[in-house]
Amino acid sequence: MYFRNLVLSAFSIAIVAGLFLSVYQEFLITPIILDSEFYEVAEAVSEQAEAVEVWAPEDGGERSGFSFLANFLVCFAYALLLMSAMATRSSLKITQGIFWGGAAFLSIFAAPALGLPPEIPGMEAAHLEGRQTWWLLTVLFTAIALWMIAFSSVAFKGVGLVILVIPHLLGAPQPEIHGFANTDPQAVSALTALWHDFIVQTSVANALLWLIIGVLSTFLTDKFIYPLDHQE
Repeated sequence: MYFRNLVLSAFSIAIVAGLFLSVYQEFLITPIILDSEFYEVAEAVSEQAEAVEVWAPEDGGERSGFSFLANFLVCFAYALLLMSAMATRSSLKITQGIFWGGAAFLSIFAAPALGLPPEIPGMEAAHLEGRQTWWLLTVLFTAIALWMIAFSSVAFKGVGLVILVIPHLLGAPQPEIHGFANTDPQAVSALTALWHDFIVQTSVANALLWLIIGVLSTFLTDKFIYPLDHQE
């Protein structure tokens, strides 16, 4: 019963949150990506053309559909994780969902973004494996630290603060050359502006996404998970 209610609740949340994220991306994030692709240097384009051709959805309805599917699956996983964590507590108020969503936003987006800001096409970046490892380390350490700060004794709260800063003391992997592949001054100026807009829009999108997931997770956990404890 727990598992069924958890999955169905997370599924419902994923539909709402995934639809929101898809619409936000379509109108406020995707245009930035398309504009930045205009400035990609010819060498990069030729290298991509020589690479092994892979399948990609067509522009329009097909691309939008696959974007929603990807967002739905991500939101489904997020909702499952958050509701599973919430189920460990005795009870929660709807307003507390804002704080849970905020903690998840800090763990999964904000903390990693301090070392690895969101990137647009054409930006130089460190090796993918190093970035993935540091991102995962930062997410885990931030989530553990925030949990300890929120729910542990005073002594462990201090330990949580130490854990919180460890990934940033280690430092995120950085590329050998910073900036953009296109070094034309006008292109750099335009790409810098687009990059700043991209950081703002992705930050707002993720903050609102976690607000939605946090509040809905609290409501559905209170409605369909906590009552099961009183039936036992």
